[in-house]
Amino acid sequence: MSTDWPWPADTPLDIARRLLQSYRQALMSIDPESCRLIDVHAATVGQGWVAPRVETVDLDDLVVAADAAALAGVTVQVIRQWAYRGYIPRHHAAGHPTRYRVGDILDHVAQTRQARAKARTGQRAT
Repeated sequence: MSTDWPWPADTPLDIARRLLQSYRQALMSIDPESCRLIDVHAATVGQGWVAPRVETVDLDDLVVAADAAALAGVTVQVIRQWAYRGYIPRHHAAGHPTRYRVGDILDHVAQTRQARAKARTGQRAT
């Protein structure tokens, strides 16, 4: 990877997503209807992240794995792995599916990105 990429914590997938967003913005400015149709198609095939949306969340909300995965931009399996490995706590209530605290999910994502950025720039993780 080139050292002039402005986001050192980005994975190859993050880079691809950022580049796709650049193309999407250009298409939106030229042909909004075509962009909308592609967004709809992307969502239909499970790639709703293509069309950015602003969401307001309460950090103390408890969400199911699918919602946690959507917030973090990962799969449900990754959320379950994080919990299994102790990176995020699980919250159980009788008769309800396992839930995860939004703040814990977002904190873990931020910590992971910070550690990856430090590793790529040669700094020591704290």
